[in-house]
Amino acid sequence: MIRHSRFHTSGYVSLPIVSGLAIMFTLSLTMLFKSTLMNRDQASKTQLRVDYHQREEGLLRALVATFPGKAIDCMKANHAEGSSHSWNTIFSEAVALSSLSQRLSPEILQALNLRNKLSGDVGNHSNSEVQSWITSLTGEAGQVTPGTTAYADVFALPAFAGKVPPLLNASAELQTADALRPIVTPLKRYSTQVAGLLADVNAHSIYNLIPYPNIRFGYAAPGEPFVAKRNWWAFTVNYGNSASTVARHYVLSLYEIPSQMPIEAATFAAIGTHQDGTAWNTNTVSIEGSVYAARMTVTGAYGAARLAGRSGIEMTTDLDLDGVSVGADFDAMGERERLQAEQGTDVLPVALSANSGRLTFLPLPTGAGYLHRRAPGSTLNAFEEYTAGGQRCRIIVEATDMVSFEDQTPTAIRVRFPTVAGGMNEVTLQRGSNWPTVFETGGPTIPFQTELTNNSRSCLTFHPALLNAWLQSHGGASVVSNNSVFFSVDAAMNPLTVRPPSDPPAAEDLCVIIRKGKDLTGYTAGFSIVTPLRVYVGDDLNAVAAASPPSGSGLPVGSVYYPPLSIFASELRVGTTAVNRPIEHHGQLGSLANAVNAAWQPLDMKSGSDDAVHTDSISAELKPLRSPAELPPVHPMNWLVVIEEIPQD
Repeated sequence: MIRHSRFHTSGYVSLPIVSGLAIMFTLSLTMLFKSTLMNRDQASKTQLRVDYHQREEGLLRALVATFPGKAIDCMKANHAEGSSHSWNTIFSEAVALSSLSQRLSPEILQALNLRNKLSGDVGNHSNSEVQSWITSLTGEAGQVTPGTTAYADVFALPAFAGKVPPLLNASAELQTADALRPIVTPLKRYSTQVAGLLADVNAHSIYNLIPYPNIRFGYAAPGEPFVAKRNWWAFTVNYGNSASTVARHYVLSLYEIPSQMPIEAATFAAIGTHQDGTAWNTNTVSIEGSVYAARMTVTGAYGAARLAGRSGIEMTTDLDLDGVSVGADFDAMGERERLQAEQGTDVLPVALSANSGRLTFLPLPTGAGYLHRRAPGSTLNAFEEYTAGGQRCRIIVEATDMVSFEDQTPTAIRVRFPTVAGGMNEVTLQRGSNWPTVFETGGPTIPFQTELTNNSRSCLTFHPALLNAWLQSHGGASVVSNNSVFFSVDAAMNPLTVRPPSDPPAAEDLCVIIRKGKDLTGYTAGFSIVTPLRVYVGDDLNAVAAASPPSGSGLPVGSVYYPPLSIFASELRVGTTAVNRPIEHHGQLGSLANAVNAAWQPLDMKSGSDDAVHTDSISAELKPLRSPAELPPVHPMNWLVVIEEIPQD
């Protein structure tokens, strides 16, 4: 009994210990369970944030993809109202393209036994509901807040002040329309000199000198001044639901970028080699800035700091670009990230616009049509006028009669040009009547004459130095505004003698020779020539610098400045004889071709009569534009579309 009593007493002593251990285990399990719940809750929130971020990225990328085509449609409609190119339609198509409302189907939910469960699926909304999240900054659905002066009070609010680009100005009608559909037009202009506009807006209201955006696509270096106009529109996206909404504000920018890089083309370019495989001479060829082409092969950088392509860049060897060694595998998975980590930035000196996220780079159409004009009386829509080449020329020179169908030496030409009063004047020059040859009285003062090349090709000779006086003697405005000339033929005037130009030019076609163009300083706003014909540069061209850069150009005092010159032709040759003349080029080179199958060799320049490319006599100093004052009257255009978030405090 005593033993039993003592054993029983021991059991009473152990009871508190067992109870304490049970409580400890219970508390531990409770804490573990709570921690698991917290981790699950945190994981679900993290997954929700990732889901929102991915859908946000999808929406913004879809907007970038959808927007340019709609802006072009609006221009083709002459900016008139239309549901197909409204902001409401742009947002609707972007939502559909991004699959922002996509969610698990009822069949999948049923299969997973989740039909009656509370859903945290971000996509659990209809397209129309998602679209209602997108508004102007002031809450109007299906609209945006344009970056124009009419909305200055909105951008002066604390949430936006100092965080948005310079405003553009336009008529009240255009600014109202801009909130409903995207308006891209030369009539939207800078009107106020503010930070970020580096050239005088009074002299350069359409295109100014502005900083390049901080993006991965290196058409220029981030922050580097380049010639452009920034159209922009702001909007708000209210992510979430009625219980929890997060508002984010964005700026959608469309940069209008005139072609300005040392080498630029919307085609396949072979950089560093001639057609015969000969390499460019490193002692006589240099490139400053960026090279852009839709696709390119590169065998040497020649000093270029950046390479920018649309779909592909192939390198035959490692290149030094702006101090960074870049190999042919620059775009391979892992290598791109290695370079970014090594440089401490994701902005690399070589990039493809196709891999650059919330942006698209779009060269606007050129091709052979850029060299032609529509028939008189034809109506062009706003986009056709915007992208035209020959159509933009102010002076039209057309041969209307020839010696014969076999001899395309002109015997009559028609010259049309704007007058001082703003009308159009027309002068027909006829051999044997009012068009003396250069050897006859009065002939040396006429800017248009005829001659044959060394291999007997018929040519219309143009003397830019004589154009200003001749225009003014016939009531025309001076070359300050009459600064672009279109050359062609009008076969309809006399089809028995006038041969329509071939593409590419045939040996029998009319050609154009430029002579007496060494000093173009009288063309203070630049000079352009556009023609579907072959062009010969017969003498030194634009080789005299102006006394000083134009006022308000943004160029440093003391800069050497030449009037901007552009020539767009089916074929360009230097010299008119078989003599192998040295070719020295300063400025930019471009191509109007838009096919990406046949390679364009930028430095394959032909001499006068022998069709040969003399690689040993070509020197080129290729540089980008430094100011809108260096922009010639006729130039191709690019669009850069970017979306950026407006930072919030």
